[in-house]
Amino acid sequence: MTRQIACLLTGLLLLLLPLVSCTRDEYEKGDGEYSYMRADFAEAYSSDAGVLGSFVTDEGDSLVLSPRHDCSWASTPDSVYRTLMYYSREDTTSIKVRCITATQVLVLRVPSQRRDTVITHPVGLESVWLSANGKYINMGVDVKTGKGDDDKARQTLGVVCDTVLILPDGKHEHRLRLFHDQGKVPEYYTSKVYASIPLGTFSKGDVVRLDVNTYKGMVTRSFRIATNP
Repeated sequence: MTRQIACLLTGLLLLLLPLVSCTRDEYEKGDGEYSYMRADFAEAYSSDAGVLGSFVTDEGDSLVLSPRHDCSWASTPDSVYRTLMYYSREDTTSIKVRCITATQVLVLRVPSQRRDTVITHPVGLESVWLSANGKYINMGVDVKTGKGDDDKARQTLGVVCDTVLILPDGKHEHRLRLFHDQGKVPEYYTSKVYASIPLGTFSKGDVVRLDVNTYKGMVTRSFRIATNP
């Protein structure tokens, strides 16, 4: 018989919209920088405070930014940041690339402290997928936002773990829910948010199930971890 195991819950991330991107304002026609543009989810490395120097894509490509890219949200030196990296790579034999835009991706860590109240205000769910390297569950969500009278109003996104089940093969199924607190923020327009759930605390063969409350009802996605994240 399947046995249930209690699972602790984690802290949450305040969602300050719109999310910050570090962008070049250049524009070129014809065979220019944007002709070779790629977009990849990646782990970016800050060489100094506010400066990105290199990144590794979810597909495993290790690339160097030349020139290094100023990015205000990467505020801590010698740190790793989750990002959606837009970059130009004209020479596929070189590891040097030029950053066009680096968009911050929220990292929603699996809980470590129990939370008594779990709020699941609806979001729009664009997609959910397992990263190519098996280290993250990535998602694109649409949240409603706007400017109201309360300057202290903040939305909150996070993830909570309801239950862990022991499967017949001895592996575990971790049942997660997306936490979303609208936080009295007005719902005037839609803003796109990208988030990643790191899977480093799970084991190969485990199943991670994610429940997301959307404007069209509850959506469930399940992923079997094929590698050691």
